[in-house]
Amino acid sequence: MIGHTSSDEMAARRLPLGEFVLDLVAGELFTADGQLAGLRKQALDVLLVLGSRVGQVVGKDELMRLVWPNVVVGEGSLTQAIADIRRVLGDSEHRVIRNVARRGYMLVPDTMPVAAVEHSEVDSTPAAPMPAPAPVAGAQARSRRWVRVVMVLVLLIAAGTWLAWRETPPSWHTPASLARAPLPRDVPPLSIIVLPLAIEGESKEMEWFADALHGDLVIEVARLHHSLVIARDTAATYKGKAVDPRQVAREMGVRHVVSGSLRQEGPQILLNLALIDGETGVQQWAETFSTERARLSQTVGDFAVAIERTLAGELFRSTVERRAALSPTEVSADDLAMQGYALWYRGVTRENVLTARGLFERAVVMDPDSARAWAGIHFTGANMLFNSWAEDRQAVIRRSDESVANLERLDRDGTYTYSAKMFQLFLKRDFPAALRLNMAWTERYQLPTAFASLGGALNFNGRFDEAVPALERALRLGPRDPFRAEAQYRLALAHFGAGRYPLALEWSQTATTTNSALPWPPIHAAALHRLGKVDAAQQAFDEHMRRHPAFTASQVKLRLPSDEPAFAEARERLIASLRPLGLRD
Repeated sequence: MIGHTSSDEMAARRLPLGEFVLDLVAGELFTADGQLAGLRKQALDVLLVLGSRVGQVVGKDELMRLVWPNVVVGEGSLTQAIADIRRVLGDSEHRVIRNVARRGYMLVPDTMPVAAVEHSEVDSTPAAPMPAPAPVAGAQARSRRWVRVVMVLVLLIAAGTWLAWRETPPSWHTPASLARAPLPRDVPPLSIIVLPLAIEGESKEMEWFADALHGDLVIEVARLHHSLVIARDTAATYKGKAVDPRQVAREMGVRHVVSGSLRQEGPQILLNLALIDGETGVQQWAETFSTERARLSQTVGDFAVAIERTLAGELFRSTVERRAALSPTEVSADDLAMQGYALWYRGVTRENVLTARGLFERAVVMDPDSARAWAGIHFTGANMLFNSWAEDRQAVIRRSDESVANLERLDRDGTYTYSAKMFQLFLKRDFPAALRLNMAWTERYQLPTAFASLGGALNFNGRFDEAVPALERALRLGPRDPFRAEAQYRLALAHFGAGRYPLALEWSQTATTTNSALPWPPIHAAALHRLGKVDAAQQAFDEHMRRHPAFTASQVKLRLPSDEPAFAEARERLIASLRPLGLRD
């Protein structure tokens, strides 16, 4: 039938490459389950050229001319593209993408009979030659001849597709070509568009919530320092449209696309959210969030902040993975700082903190005006002092003072600046002033770090009952924040200070499970001792000392230095509860 594409023709345009399929019609490399493989644009174009000439050698000069038209590039760009293809395909032995000495490259898909491969001088380094086919007879011989006929057809169809492609250059104004176009080099690494939320099912009454949550998410994501976030009204133009995230990224000039949908299941509202790479179209992260339907109007803001804090870590991680491929000369101060934050989001441990600090220090040498890097120096310095990870405390304190001065110069009212000034007041032991500053911080920035700091300031001022809701809100807003173990310990301390030992026990155990690397006092052991469970208290204390053998009473006073009467009494009660268990001075 004229115009009908046979199943053989369709198969000929889909080349199996191990666990992947190269679709010459769609112009994409897919995984076995039909997902985009995530190959970068130039590498994908190289693979498509090789796929259109399957089993033939394509010269290096020709590949560079076809893939980089009107651009002068060196052979290194092609070498990198080939390396990217092999990495994605898992072709470490170079059996799929063959090097042909002094000539170029050749694609050998799984279905390619050995006899159909050109008799070329293939480099011996990548992989051993494919074994020659064993003799066949009867039905096997007829089957082999049939396969060869099909392969000839494959080559003819591919050649026709290739000629048509050569004669008709792609238009950069079509959706398909736009989706495969590389993002401009000047697109900020931390640039995002949050698409309007789709509503699943017939719950039209949820539209107000979807619109409100979308607006709040845009606002919260925009709080990420030095981020470029597309305005809500602009993003809203995509509402109700089925769009390719890669096309959206190119139209808006962003690296990341956030998409999501809402649905109601009984009394719960579920939000499915995904972070998508704007260049490759690959989903990098996805999660489902839940809230009660009856509390929607009261929880929109907090819900948005909780999502943003989870999303922030994924954005930093994915951005660092992208930037890690840059050469040393291409790495910027912001790239180094973001690598430091990626380590922070991986977990607050001594190794991560010290490694991140080195990256932040390199960043400020490269760019003394990098607010992100100065904030990182503040964060790491605070953790080094809190957790006794600093070999020279005075040097860290001096560097923290420098970070405060630079943050006030670069970002006077920023959340990082509030945090750094709070730490400065902590070092000065001016806890009433710290509380006043923290009140202003939380009024301006509804962030989990601000509320966790507020809870700590309230504790130091002996206001344990008031500290509890602030710390609980910090944990609701930042369910995956790298700082959450610190907030959990502060909540345990608030309950211990108020004499609520069962709650102090539970929160301290939770904090230890969240991050056992933090050398906080074992509040759970002290609470168990207060509750008369001496054996369990001893076991908990011994376990703490196995993790932190140098822990002493002086470290308790160093971490909890306030002399406010109610707080000082709680601290001495904590130390007195641990002394019978073996706490040394």
